[in-house]
Amino acid sequence: MLKSNIIGIDLAKNILQICQISKHGELISNKSVNRQKLKELLARVKPAVVAIEGCGSSHYWGRYAEQFGHDVRIISPKKVKGFLEGHKTDANDALAIANASLQIGIKFSKPKNEEQQSLQTLETSRLYFSRNITSLGNHIRAMLYEYGVTSTQGLLGLRTAVQKTLDEPALIPACLITTLHQLWEQYLNLKIEFAKLEKVKNALVRQLTPSKNLMALEGVAEVCSSMLYSTIGDGKQFKNGRQAAAFVGVTPKQHSSGGKTVMTGIIKHGGVKELRCALYQGALAYISRLPDELKTVKQAWLIQLRERLGIKRTCIALANKTVRTAWAMLRYETKYQQQLLVIE
Repeated sequence: MLKSNIIGIDLAKNILQICQISKHGELISNKSVNRQKLKELLARVKPAVVAIEGCGSSHYWGRYAEQFGHDVRIISPKKVKGFLEGHKTDANDALAIANASLQIGIKFSKPKNEEQQSLQTLETSRLYFSRNITSLGNHIRAMLYEYGVTSTQGLLGLRTAVQKTLDEPALIPACLITTLHQLWEQYLNLKIEFAKLEKVKNALVRQLTPSKNLMALEGVAEVCSSMLYSTIGDGKQFKNGRQAAAFVGVTPKQHSSGGKTVMTGIIKHGGVKELRCALYQGALAYISRLPDELKTVKQAWLIQLRERLGIKRTCIALANKTVRTAWAMLRYETKYQQQLLVIE
């Protein structure tokens, strides 16, 4: 017998499906309601396990349910898919979500607080601006290249090619001059807006104590610290640092059988890809600039590891250690203290 009832919620914009299972394992109801009815239901019923599929607005509804003492479990859609029976309907989806929350070994997440979600939203917006800038820049380069105007890599090369074309209109058809000018103005405006967004995001990162403390880690600046805090939170949903590292995807894959343990490379198609990429780039920048005079134990460890395994594996090892250290800092609310190297 369960300790409390189970409420499985299939989220949507307006009409949501609610599946209630009693603590005796019996189906109480499975019906669709509007947003207001769901809020009234969560406020009225006794504290229960509220299972939500990880999707848009899941953290909003999770925080709302936690206000009334509910145990919120956000489950990955890939995990829920295995419990879906019958056709793809809202009722079957809600039932699958409720059943998935009861299974032993299923990993689930806790709702992010507003600080974490704000940092995550700013980071996704930053990536959106960055990708648009790159896409528009490549479009302008391709447009000029079709008429024999080439440009070198980087913003300076693109700026030179565009300015040359605008100063010499004969290089491209006259009907394209106005379009090129519009595209270039849009490109410059995107760069300005991108800089503004980064300024706002960096200011918020430095205001929040947890993310500010994380910037003391090796290879971690505003981008990595904000993503670490938004991903790990207070660290309570992970038993230890290794679980947090496995969640991000910086631990080796294991393929073991018959008492033989085989460890392979990291999972490239799972985990938090954006955070893993940022951690790797930060680690690469730090390891590539290690001083000749080593001052800390970690620097000496990185030098030995780089000579033995190469720089790429060393970057993954540093990213793994960074996530574990970040979990300890967030879980126990401590600051990072480097261990100085003692030379005898």
